[in-house]
Amino acid sequence: MSYVNGGRRGDAATRWIRGALAVVYLALAVSNFLILAGPARTVMTVLDSVTALLMGIAAMSRKPGRRGEYLAFLPIIDSVAQVAVTGSLQYSTTLMLTLLGVGAAVTSRRIFAASALTGVGGWALTVGLEEHLRGPETGYYSVQVAFAAMLGALMHEALRRRQRALKRAHEKVTTVAERFERLFNASPAGVAIADGTGRVVAANPAFCELAGRPEDEVLGADVGPFLTEGEQRMVRPDGSVRWAYTTVATSEAGGRPWTLLQMQDVTDRHLAEQEARDSHRLLAAVAAAARRIRTGEDARATIIAAIRDLAAADNVTLLEASADPGGRTLPGPAREVVVTDADGADVIGTRVPLDGTSMIARVWAGGEPIFLADPASDPRVSAALLKMVDGRSMLWQPVIVDGAVTAVLAVGWRRRVETVSDYRTRAVALLADETALALEHERLLRRLERMAFTDTLTALPNRRAWQEAMDRMVAEAGRTGEPLTVAIADLDHFKRYNDTYGHAAGDELLQRAAAALVAGMRDEDFLARWGGEEFMFALPGTATDDAVTVLDRMRAAMPDAQTCSIGVATWDTRESIAQLLQRADDALYTAKHDGRDRVHASVRALRTFRSPAA
Repeated sequence: MSYVNGGRRGDAATRWIRGALAVVYLALAVSNFLILAGPARTVMTVLDSVTALLMGIAAMSRKPGRRGEYLAFLPIIDSVAQVAVTGSLQYSTTLMLTLLGVGAAVTSRRIFAASALTGVGGWALTVGLEEHLRGPETGYYSVQVAFAAMLGALMHEALRRRQRALKRAHEKVTTVAERFERLFNASPAGVAIADGTGRVVAANPAFCELAGRPEDEVLGADVGPFLTEGEQRMVRPDGSVRWAYTTVATSEAGGRPWTLLQMQDVTDRHLAEQEARDSHRLLAAVAAAARRIRTGEDARATIIAAIRDLAAADNVTLLEASADPGGRTLPGPAREVVVTDADGADVIGTRVPLDGTSMIARVWAGGEPIFLADPASDPRVSAALLKMVDGRSMLWQPVIVDGAVTAVLAVGWRRRVETVSDYRTRAVALLADETALALEHERLLRRLERMAFTDTLTALPNRRAWQEAMDRMVAEAGRTGEPLTVAIADLDHFKRYNDTYGHAAGDELLQRAAAALVAGMRDEDFLARWGGEEFMFALPGTATDDAVTVLDRMRAAMPDAQTCSIGVATWDTRESIAQLLQRADDALYTAKHDGRDRVHASVRALRTFRSPAA
């Protein structure tokens, strides 16, 4: 009995609501017959019975029309009548519940408004005409009836909004389904779907044409003969032979497994398009590498696996210039390369010097690929390397970035390969370019990451790096029970130095001061530039007295007779990082106030540190 903008709610749901109301009013008829007496019992029993009967007839209707919404007036009239007939305001609660029920069941705004006004107006008229109904409780019930009407209106509007959203979602799903069906039937490739029993439940015209059978024979047929992925030979019922390239995908929907087949007729191009299919594989490999590069992932493994596949090789090795522990390429010309990734050979970490006449050194210096069908006979090829990769034939491909070789791809075969086809050469060269792009992208990401956490003037960690380090060190100190001390160092009279010698000299002084502080640090200490002439220290596992000793040594190491003041505070295991830094800043202020060029520790009483085992 519900509509939204002319759209009908599901007939089954509407009939169910009407049937439920019929049962409710049948129960009310029986209840009123048993509870009430005299004319009130007769009138209410009849009204409830009529309401139940009409609701029951409407529930059995196969086509609930919009006129069925007018049935909402029946329970409203019935509820008002019960107040009038019984002469008791207590039955106003029935009207309140009915207003809420009508608000939830009726979707026509006009019908709900009319029925609600009928109920409220009828109740008010009844109370107005019946003098004995006007008493101390009348105001209370008036408010309750009005509140029920408003709440019913809110429920009614929420229902309409919800059904409009459902309608839009249904229309969107229907549109998508129709588009899919059009694409499915119009696809030049044969497409079929099989259920969990292995029977074809849907097939487009192209699939039926390729199978050489009408749709009614294909549907319900066993999908097994078509499940061979890749290129397959198909013998049709008339004896003709077709070649098809098949892809199979499986998924689960609705708790049931499904199989999707896509078959491309390649009969006319079976042999001629072998290279085209290989090119497709190459493009897929490039796309996969590009996706990994775009997402910031390490594309090395993806690229060398693709090279191994496309070149039909047994192993592929990537050698890059040696880097420092932070991943940065060492300055100056590369002196050695190291295997950073490999597929098919356990050689990762192997180092090869570039100061000799090895084949890798030659490719690195010349920037040109070299293929050897029999590398064992060439003295420039390391016998140890050939043994490690079990190589009978080898190809070395340079990876070039901005005109300079940055890596070498070594491709090996355990069988003798007399020549590398043009396709294999192009595949390796193209993927070498992708490797160059991946390595350059990684280098730029590392540079950006270092820039985000590094102060550009002093090369020290910046405030962002300090905050991350502090979160980590406070958590570690809380876990282990070891002390954690922080300090703030401020160069004395730095503004005066800047004004006297200029900002360029001030920047140079900051750089030399940073270098002096770094030189005095221990391995476990952390130093960052906080901003301006301020530096932040974190000394994990160090109590206040020991920290003062270390920091005083750093203070004395300032260059050019420059002095600095340092404030120190040790974490008490309860305060926040902000509170800890504030204590250190207060201690710095005290050091400045007491004459500068000194280390001052916060005198706040500290909680005793203990190890976790204590």
